[in-house]
Amino acid sequence: MKLMKELNEGLKCHRIPISSSVMMWKPKKISSRNYKLRAWLLKGPPSHIQQYMGKYHQLQRTLNGLLLISVISCTAPISILRGCRSRVHHLLHLIWMASWYGFFALVSYWEFTRITLQKVSLDRYLNAVESGIYIIHIASILLLTLQWRHRISYVLEDIVKSDMERGYSIDSRRSKRFIRFQLLLVWTFTCLAICVDFWSKKCDVHRAILSITSFVMPNIISSLSFVQYYVLLREIAWRQEKVTDYLERELYLLAIPRKAEIQKFRLQHAELTHFTRLVNRNYQYSIVLLFVGCFLNFNLVLFLVYQGVENPALSNWPNGIYMLLWLAMHMGKVLSILYFNQKVLGEHTRCLIVLNGTPNPHIDLQDIFNHFILQLTTDVRQHVAAGIISLDLKFLTTLLVASADFFIFLLQYDVTYEALAKSVQGNITRT
Repeated sequence: MKLMKELNEGLKCHRIPISSSVMMWKPKKISSRNYKLRAWLLKGPPSHIQQYMGKYHQLQRTLNGLLLISVISCTAPISILRGCRSRVHHLLHLIWMASWYGFFALVSYWEFTRITLQKVSLDRYLNAVESGIYIIHIASILLLTLQWRHRISYVLEDIVKSDMERGYSIDSRRSKRFIRFQLLLVWTFTCLAICVDFWSKKCDVHRAILSITSFVMPNIISSLSFVQYYVLLREIAWRQEKVTDYLERELYLLAIPRKAEIQKFRLQHAELTHFTRLVNRNYQYSIVLLFVGCFLNFNLVLFLVYQGVENPALSNWPNGIYMLLWLAMHMGKVLSILYFNQKVLGEHTRCLIVLNGTPNPHIDLQDIFNHFILQLTTDVRQHVAAGIISLDLKFLTTLLVASADFFIFLLQYDVTYEALAKSVQGNITRT
Protein backbone atom coordinates (compact mmCIF):
# COMPACT_ATOMS: atom_id res chain seq x y z
CA MET A 1 0.00 0.00 0.00
CA LYS A 2 2.81 2.37 0.82
CA LEU A 3 4.47 1.66 -2.56
CA MET A 4 1.20 2.26 -4.44
CA LYS A 5 0.67 5.56 -2.61
CA GLU A 6 4.22 6.69 -3.43
CA LEU A 7 3.77 5.75 -7.09
CA ASN A 8 0.44 7.58 -7.41
CA GLU A 9 1.85 10.70 -5.77
CA GLY A 10 4.94 10.59 -7.99
CA LEU A 11 2.93 10.20 -11.18
CA LYS A 12 0.63 13.01 -10.11
CA CYS A 13 3.58 15.26 -9.28
CA HIS A 14 5.29 14.68 -12.61
CA ARG A 15 2.06 14.86 -14.59
CA ILE A 16 2.93 11.70 -16.46
CA PRO A 17 -0.64 10.54 -17.15
CA ILE A 18 -2.70 13.21 -18.84
CA SER A 19 -6.12 11.71 -18.19
CA SER A 20 -7.07 14.74 -16.09
CA SER A 21 -6.74 17.06 -19.08
CA VAL A 22 -8.58 14.62 -21.32
CA MET A 23 -11.48 14.39 -18.83
CA MET A 24 -12.11 18.09 -19.18
CA TRP A 25 -12.87 17.56 -22.89
CA LYS A 26 -14.41 14.07 -22.87
CA PRO A 27 -16.44 11.89 -20.54
CA LYS A 28 -14.42 10.30 -17.77
CA LYS A 29 -12.44 7.40 -19.08
CA ILE A 30 -9.53 5.60 -17.47
CA SER A 31 -6.61 5.22 -19.85
CA SER A 32 -5.22 1.70 -20.16
CA ARG A 33 -1.85 3.25 -20.91
CA ASN A 34 -1.61 4.61 -17.37
CA TYR A 35 -2.23 1.13 -16.00
CA LYS A 36 0.49 -0.31 -18.24
CA LEU A 37 2.98 2.32 -17.12
CA ARG A 38 2.23 1.77 -13.46
CA ALA A 39 2.39 -2.00 -13.88
CA TRP A 40 5.79 -1.70 -15.55
CA LEU A 41 7.08 0.54 -12.77
CA LEU A 42 5.82 -1.82 -10.06
CA LYS A 43 7.73 -4.75 -11.57
CA GLY A 44 11.01 -3.45 -10.20
CA PRO A 45 12.15 -2.58 -6.69
CA PRO A 46 10.93 0.61 -4.96
CA SER A 47 13.99 2.45 -6.30
CA HIS A 48 12.71 1.72 -9.82
CA ILE A 49 10.08 4.44 -9.43
CA GLN A 50 12.57 7.04 -8.22
CA GLN A 51 14.94 6.12 -11.04
CA TYR A 52 12.17 6.56 -13.62
CA MET A 53 11.13 9.93 -12.23
CA GLY A 54 14.73 11.09 -12.02
CA LYS A 55 15.35 10.24 -15.68
CA TYR A 56 12.04 11.84 -16.68
CA HIS A 57 13.03 15.05 -14.90
CA GLN A 58 16.49 14.93 -16.45
CA LEU A 59 15.03 14.61 -19.95
CA GLN A 60 12.68 17.53 -19.34
CA ARG A 61 15.50 19.72 -18.03
CA THR A 62 17.62 18.84 -21.07
CA LEU A 63 14.87 19.82 -23.50
CA ASN A 64 13.34 22.63 -21.44
CA GLY A 65 14.79 25.55 -23.44
CA LEU A 66 13.91 24.02 -26.81
CA LEU A 67 10.40 23.10 -25.65
CA LEU A 68 9.70 26.60 -24.34
CA ILE A 69 10.83 28.22 -27.60
CA SER A 70 8.83 25.65 -29.58
CA VAL A 71 5.64 26.39 -27.65
CA ILE A 72 6.03 30.14 -28.21
CA SER A 73 6.70 29.59 -31.92
CA CYS A 74 3.63 27.28 -32.22
CA THR A 75 5.71 24.25 -33.20
CA ALA A 76 4.91 22.22 -30.06
CA PRO A 77 1.75 21.90 -27.94
CA ILE A 78 1.70 23.71 -24.63
CA SER A 79 0.89 20.44 -22.86
CA ILE A 80 4.56 19.50 -23.17
CA LEU A 81 5.40 22.04 -20.46
CA ARG A 82 4.96 21.03 -16.84
CA GLY A 83 1.95 22.61 -15.19
CA CYS A 84 0.42 23.75 -18.53
CA ARG A 85 -1.99 20.96 -19.35
CA SER A 86 -5.30 22.49 -18.36
CA ARG A 87 -8.08 23.51 -20.71
CA VAL A 88 -7.33 27.20 -20.10
CA HIS A 89 -3.71 26.81 -21.21
CA HIS A 90 -4.80 24.93 -24.31
CA LEU A 91 -7.36 27.60 -25.23
CA LEU A 92 -4.83 30.39 -24.76
CA HIS A 93 -2.29 28.59 -26.92
CA LEU A 94 -4.97 27.91 -29.54
CA ILE A 95 -5.90 31.61 -29.64
CA TRP A 96 -2.21 32.53 -29.95
CA MET A 97 -1.72 30.14 -32.89
CA ALA A 98 -4.89 31.29 -34.67
CA SER A 99 -4.00 34.98 -34.19
CA TRP A 100 -0.44 34.54 -35.42
CA TYR A 101 -1.44 32.53 -38.47
CA GLY A 102 -4.23 34.96 -39.35
CA PHE A 103 -1.79 37.87 -39.15
CA PHE A 104 0.77 35.99 -41.23
CA ALA A 105 -1.77 35.11 -43.96
CA LEU A 106 -3.04 38.70 -44.10
CA VAL A 107 0.44 40.19 -44.39
CA SER A 108 1.35 37.61 -47.06
CA TYR A 109 -1.65 38.77 -49.08
CA TRP A 110 -0.61 42.41 -48.72
CA GLU A 111 2.93 41.52 -49.78
CA PHE A 112 1.64 39.65 -52.81
CA THR A 113 -0.64 42.47 -54.01
CA ARG A 114 1.73 45.38 -53.28
CA ILE A 115 5.21 43.95 -54.00
CA THR A 116 5.17 40.58 -55.76
CA LEU A 117 2.71 41.63 -58.48
CA GLN A 118 4.95 44.59 -59.35
CA LYS A 119 7.87 42.34 -60.33
CA VAL A 120 8.67 41.01 -63.80
CA SER A 121 6.77 37.95 -64.96
CA LEU A 122 9.10 35.07 -64.01
CA ASP A 123 10.13 36.50 -60.62
CA ARG A 124 6.49 37.25 -59.88
CA TYR A 125 5.38 33.67 -60.54
CA LEU A 126 8.19 32.01 -58.59
CA ASN A 127 7.80 34.33 -55.59
CA ALA A 128 4.03 33.79 -55.59
CA VAL A 129 4.48 30.01 -55.58
CA GLU A 130 7.08 30.25 -52.80
CA SER A 131 4.76 32.39 -50.68
CA GLY A 132 1.91 29.92 -51.23
CA ILE A 133 4.14 27.04 -50.14
CA TYR A 134 4.99 28.90 -46.93
CA ILE A 135 1.30 29.42 -46.13
CA ILE A 136 0.59 25.71 -46.62
CA HIS A 137 3.75 24.67 -44.74
CA ILE A 138 2.98 26.77 -41.66
CA ALA A 139 -0.60 25.48 -41.65
CA SER A 140 0.69 21.89 -41.68
CA ILE A 141 3.02 22.65 -38.76
CA LEU A 142 0.16 24.13 -36.72
CA LEU A 143 -2.07 21.14 -37.49
CA LEU A 144 0.70 18.77 -36.43
CA THR A 145 1.07 20.75 -33.19
CA LEU A 146 -2.66 20.38 -32.45
CA GLN A 147 -2.58 16.70 -33.39
CA TRP A 148 0.22 15.97 -30.89
CA ARG A 149 -1.43 17.73 -27.95
CA HIS A 150 -2.40 14.50 -26.16
CA ARG A 151 0.44 12.31 -27.45
CA ILE A 152 3.55 14.41 -26.90
CA SER A 153 3.91 13.52 -23.21
CA TYR A 154 3.58 9.83 -24.07
CA VAL A 155 6.60 10.16 -26.34
CA LEU A 156 8.74 11.40 -23.43
CA GLU A 157 7.44 8.57 -21.25
CA ASP A 158 8.31 5.98 -23.89
CA ILE A 159 11.79 7.44 -24.36
CA VAL A 160 12.51 7.25 -20.61
CA LYS A 161 11.04 3.75 -20.32
CA SER A 162 13.05 2.52 -23.32
CA ASP A 163 16.27 4.07 -21.99
CA MET A 164 15.80 2.34 -18.64
CA GLU A 165 15.20 -1.01 -20.31
CA ARG A 166 18.38 -0.77 -22.38
CA GLY A 167 20.43 0.84 -19.60
CA TYR A 168 21.09 4.02 -21.56
CA SER A 169 22.13 7.12 -19.62
CA ILE A 170 21.16 10.47 -21.14
CA ASP A 171 24.18 12.66 -21.83
CA SER A 172 22.61 16.00 -20.93
CA ARG A 173 25.69 18.07 -21.70
CA ARG A 174 26.08 16.64 -25.21
CA SER A 175 22.36 17.02 -25.96
CA LYS A 176 22.24 20.61 -24.64
CA ARG A 177 25.33 21.50 -26.65
CA PHE A 178 23.72 20.14 -29.81
CA ILE A 179 20.45 22.01 -29.15
CA ARG A 180 22.27 25.29 -28.42
CA PHE A 181 24.23 24.98 -31.67
CA GLN A 182 21.04 24.44 -33.71
CA LEU A 183 19.29 27.37 -32.03
CA LEU A 184 22.38 29.53 -32.62
CA LEU A 185 22.16 28.79 -36.35
CA VAL A 186 18.48 29.83 -36.39
CA TRP A 187 19.29 33.02 -34.47
CA THR A 188 22.17 33.85 -36.83
CA PHE A 189 19.96 33.42 -39.87
CA THR A 190 17.24 35.58 -38.26
CA CYS A 191 19.60 38.49 -37.58
CA LEU A 192 21.28 38.32 -40.99
CA ALA A 193 17.98 37.98 -42.87
CA ILE A 194 16.39 40.97 -41.13
CA CYS A 195 19.46 43.19 -41.66
CA VAL A 196 19.94 42.20 -45.31
CA ASP A 197 16.20 42.54 -45.96
CA PHE A 198 16.22 46.17 -44.78
CA TRP A 199 19.36 46.81 -46.84
CA SER A 200 17.93 45.25 -50.01
CA LYS A 201 14.71 47.29 -49.60
CA LYS A 202 16.81 50.47 -49.18
CA CYS A 203 15.52 50.93 -45.62
CA ASP A 204 11.91 51.13 -46.78
CA VAL A 205 10.32 50.06 -43.49
CA HIS A 206 6.92 49.21 -44.96
CA ARG A 207 8.28 46.95 -47.72
CA ALA A 208 10.84 45.39 -45.37
CA ILE A 209 8.22 44.50 -42.73
CA LEU A 210 5.99 42.91 -45.37
CA SER A 211 8.92 40.87 -46.73
CA ILE A 212 10.16 39.81 -43.28
CA THR A 213 6.72 38.69 -42.14
CA SER A 214 5.90 36.87 -45.39
CA PHE A 215 9.23 35.15 -46.05
CA VAL A 216 11.59 35.37 -43.05
CA MET A 217 9.14 34.51 -40.27
CA PRO A 218 7.77 31.28 -41.81
CA ASN A 219 11.34 30.09 -42.36
CA ILE A 220 12.15 30.77 -38.71
CA ILE A 221 9.08 28.77 -37.66
CA SER A 222 9.93 25.86 -39.94
CA SER A 223 13.58 25.96 -38.81
CA LEU A 224 12.52 25.68 -35.16
CA SER A 225 10.22 22.82 -36.07
CA PHE A 226 13.06 21.00 -37.81
CA VAL A 227 15.38 21.54 -34.83
CA GLN A 228 13.09 19.13 -32.96
CA TYR A 229 13.40 16.73 -35.89
CA TYR A 230 17.22 16.95 -35.85
CA VAL A 231 17.30 16.36 -32.09
CA LEU A 232 15.11 13.26 -32.39
CA LEU A 233 17.22 11.75 -35.18
CA ARG A 234 20.47 12.59 -33.40
CA GLU A 235 19.23 10.96 -30.20
CA ILE A 236 18.17 7.88 -32.16
CA ALA A 237 21.63 7.65 -33.75
CA TRP A 238 23.33 7.93 -30.34
CA ARG A 239 21.15 5.17 -28.92
CA GLN A 240 21.76 2.92 -31.93
CA GLU A 241 25.48 3.51 -31.49
CA LYS A 242 25.26 2.40 -27.87
CA VAL A 243 23.26 -0.74 -28.77
CA THR A 244 25.84 -1.66 -31.41
CA ASP A 245 28.68 -1.10 -28.92
CA TYR A 246 26.99 -3.43 -26.41
CA LEU A 247 26.43 -6.02 -29.17
CA GLU A 248 30.05 -5.82 -30.31
CA ARG A 249 31.26 -6.25 -26.74
CA GLU A 250 28.99 -9.28 -26.31
CA LEU A 251 30.15 -10.95 -29.52
CA TYR A 252 33.88 -10.27 -29.39
CA LEU A 253 34.76 -10.28 -25.69
CA LEU A 254 32.86 -13.37 -24.55
CA ALA A 255 33.83 -16.90 -25.55
CA ILE A 256 30.18 -17.91 -25.91
CA PRO A 257 27.84 -14.93 -26.40
CA ARG A 258 24.56 -15.08 -24.50
CA LYS A 259 21.54 -15.71 -26.70
CA ALA A 260 19.19 -13.74 -24.42
CA GLU A 261 21.41 -10.65 -24.64
CA ILE A 262 21.62 -10.80 -28.45
CA GLN A 263 17.86 -11.17 -28.60
CA LYS A 264 17.50 -8.12 -26.34
CA PHE A 265 19.78 -6.07 -28.60
CA ARG A 266 17.80 -7.18 -31.64
CA LEU A 267 14.52 -6.01 -30.08
CA GLN A 268 16.08 -2.71 -29.02
CA HIS A 269 17.34 -2.11 -32.54
CA ALA A 270 13.90 -2.93 -33.97
CA GLU A 271 12.32 -0.49 -31.53
CA LEU A 272 14.67 2.31 -32.61
CA THR A 273 13.97 1.54 -36.27
CA HIS A 274 10.24 1.75 -35.61
CA PHE A 275 10.67 5.06 -33.79
CA THR A 276 12.68 6.43 -36.75
CA ARG A 277 9.87 5.48 -39.11
CA LEU A 278 7.32 7.24 -36.90
CA VAL A 279 9.43 10.41 -36.74
CA ASN A 280 9.82 10.59 -40.52
CA ARG A 281 6.14 9.80 -41.02
CA ASN A 282 5.06 12.70 -38.82
CA TYR A 283 7.43 15.15 -40.51
CA GLN A 284 6.91 13.85 -44.06
CA TYR A 285 4.66 16.68 -45.30
CA SER A 286 6.92 19.35 -43.83
CA ILE A 287 9.89 17.67 -45.51
CA VAL A 288 8.16 17.54 -48.90
CA LEU A 289 7.09 21.20 -48.70
CA LEU A 290 10.58 22.21 -47.60
CA PHE A 291 12.18 20.35 -50.51
CA VAL A 292 9.77 21.93 -53.00
CA GLY A 293 10.46 25.42 -51.62
CA CYS A 294 14.21 24.81 -51.68
CA PHE A 295 14.00 23.49 -55.24
CA LEU A 296 12.21 26.64 -56.45
CA ASN A 297 14.50 28.96 -54.52
CA PHE A 298 17.66 27.26 -55.77
CA ASN A 299 16.59 27.59 -59.39
CA LEU A 300 15.42 31.17 -58.88
CA VAL A 301 18.86 32.12 -57.51
CA LEU A 302 20.58 30.41 -60.45
CA PHE A 303 18.30 32.25 -62.86
CA LEU A 304 19.00 35.62 -61.21
CA VAL A 305 22.74 34.93 -61.36
CA TYR A 306 22.37 34.13 -65.06
CA GLN A 307 20.48 37.40 -65.62
CA GLY A 308 23.16 39.33 -63.71
CA VAL A 309 25.92 37.84 -65.85
CA GLU A 310 24.00 38.47 -69.06
CA ASN A 311 23.01 42.05 -68.12
CA PRO A 312 25.54 43.44 -65.59
CA ALA A 313 23.72 46.79 -65.59
CA LEU A 314 20.66 45.14 -63.99
CA SER A 315 22.64 43.44 -61.20
CA ASN A 316 21.71 44.43 -57.65
CA TRP A 317 24.26 43.57 -54.96
CA PRO A 318 21.91 43.79 -51.93
CA ASN A 319 19.34 41.53 -53.63
CA GLY A 320 22.11 39.17 -54.70
CA ILE A 321 23.43 38.81 -51.15
CA TYR A 322 19.86 38.37 -49.89
CA MET A 323 19.23 35.54 -52.35
CA LEU A 324 22.52 33.85 -51.45
CA LEU A 325 21.55 33.97 -47.77
CA TRP A 326 18.19 32.47 -48.67
CA LEU A 327 19.88 29.75 -50.69
CA ALA A 328 22.26 28.92 -47.83
CA MET A 329 19.35 28.63 -45.40
CA HIS A 330 17.31 26.33 -47.66
CA MET A 331 20.26 24.14 -48.60
CA GLY A 332 21.33 23.96 -44.97
CA LYS A 333 17.94 22.55 -43.94
CA VAL A 334 17.89 20.05 -46.80
CA LEU A 335 21.44 18.88 -46.09
CA SER A 336 20.69 18.62 -42.35
CA ILE A 337 17.64 16.43 -42.97
CA LEU A 338 19.60 14.12 -45.25
CA TYR A 339 22.70 14.15 -43.03
CA PHE A 340 20.96 13.14 -39.79
CA ASN A 341 19.02 10.42 -41.58
CA GLN A 342 22.33 9.25 -43.03
CA LYS A 343 23.79 9.11 -39.49
CA VAL A 344 21.01 6.75 -38.42
CA LEU A 345 21.56 4.67 -41.58
CA GLY A 346 25.28 4.61 -40.82
CA GLU A 347 24.69 3.10 -37.37
CA HIS A 348 22.28 0.63 -38.97
CA THR A 349 25.00 -0.44 -41.42
CA ARG A 350 27.64 -0.64 -38.67
CA CYS A 351 25.45 -3.03 -36.69
CA LEU A 352 25.09 -5.23 -39.78
CA ILE A 353 28.88 -5.21 -40.30
CA VAL A 354 29.42 -6.29 -36.68
CA LEU A 355 27.06 -9.24 -37.13
CA ASN A 356 28.53 -10.31 -40.46
CA GLY A 357 32.07 -10.01 -39.11
CA THR A 358 31.50 -12.35 -36.19
CA PRO A 359 33.86 -15.34 -36.64
CA ASN A 360 32.06 -18.72 -36.58
CA PRO A 361 29.04 -18.03 -34.33
CA HIS A 362 28.01 -20.86 -32.01
CA ILE A 363 25.49 -23.31 -33.48
CA ASP A 364 22.89 -22.33 -30.86
CA LEU A 365 23.14 -18.71 -32.06
CA GLN A 366 22.64 -19.39 -35.77
CA ASP A 367 18.89 -18.77 -35.70
CA ILE A 368 19.07 -15.53 -33.76
CA PHE A 369 21.95 -14.33 -35.97
CA ASN A 370 20.00 -15.05 -39.14
CA HIS A 371 16.91 -13.36 -37.72
CA PHE A 372 18.93 -10.29 -36.68
CA ILE A 373 20.64 -10.01 -40.08
CA LEU A 374 17.31 -10.45 -41.89
CA GLN A 375 15.83 -7.70 -39.75
CA LEU A 376 18.68 -5.33 -40.64
CA THR A 377 18.60 -6.12 -44.37
CA THR A 378 14.81 -5.83 -44.70
CA ASP A 379 13.75 -2.48 -46.12
CA VAL A 380 11.06 -1.15 -43.78
CA ARG A 381 11.24 2.31 -45.41
CA GLN A 382 11.99 4.13 -42.18
CA HIS A 383 13.88 6.83 -44.11
CA VAL A 384 11.21 7.69 -46.67
CA ALA A 385 9.02 10.81 -46.72
CA ALA A 386 5.53 10.65 -48.27
CA GLY A 387 6.53 7.41 -50.01
CA ILE A 388 8.50 9.25 -52.70
CA ILE A 389 11.60 10.83 -51.14
CA SER A 390 14.42 8.62 -49.94
CA LEU A 391 16.06 10.53 -47.08
CA ASP A 392 19.74 9.87 -47.64
CA LEU A 393 22.58 11.80 -49.22
CA LYS A 394 22.05 10.01 -52.55
CA PHE A 395 18.88 12.08 -52.97
CA LEU A 396 21.08 15.13 -53.67
CA THR A 397 21.90 13.65 -57.08
CA THR A 398 18.20 13.48 -57.91
CA LEU A 399 17.73 17.10 -56.83
CA LEU A 400 20.63 18.32 -58.95
CA VAL A 401 19.37 16.50 -62.06
CA ALA A 402 15.87 17.90 -61.58
CA SER A 403 17.30 21.38 -60.98
CA ALA A 404 19.25 21.23 -64.24
CA ASP A 405 16.11 20.34 -66.18
CA PHE A 406 14.05 23.05 -64.47
CA PHE A 407 16.77 25.67 -65.03
CA ILE A 408 16.81 24.87 -68.74
CA PHE A 409 13.03 25.34 -68.77
CA LEU A 410 13.42 28.76 -67.10
CA LEU A 411 15.99 29.83 -69.69
CA GLN A 412 13.75 28.74 -72.54
CA TYR A 413 10.79 30.55 -71.00
CA ASP A 414 12.83 33.74 -70.54
CA VAL A 415 14.11 33.70 -74.12
CA THR A 416 10.61 33.07 -75.48
CA TYR A 417 9.10 35.78 -73.28
CA GLU A 418 11.67 38.36 -74.41
CA ALA A 419 11.14 37.44 -78.08
CA LEU A 420 7.38 37.81 -77.74
CA ALA A 421 7.75 41.10 -75.88
CA LYS A 422 9.99 42.53 -78.64
CA SER A 423 7.62 41.26 -81.32
CA VAL A 424 4.62 42.92 -79.66
CA GLN A 425 6.59 46.15 -79.15
CA GLY A 426 7.65 46.15 -82.82
CA ASN A 427 4.08 45.71 -84.00
CA ILE A 428 2.90 48.59 -81.83
CA THR A 429 5.69 50.84 -83.16
CA ARG A 430 4.85 50.10 -86.81
CA THR A 431 1.17 50.76 -86.13
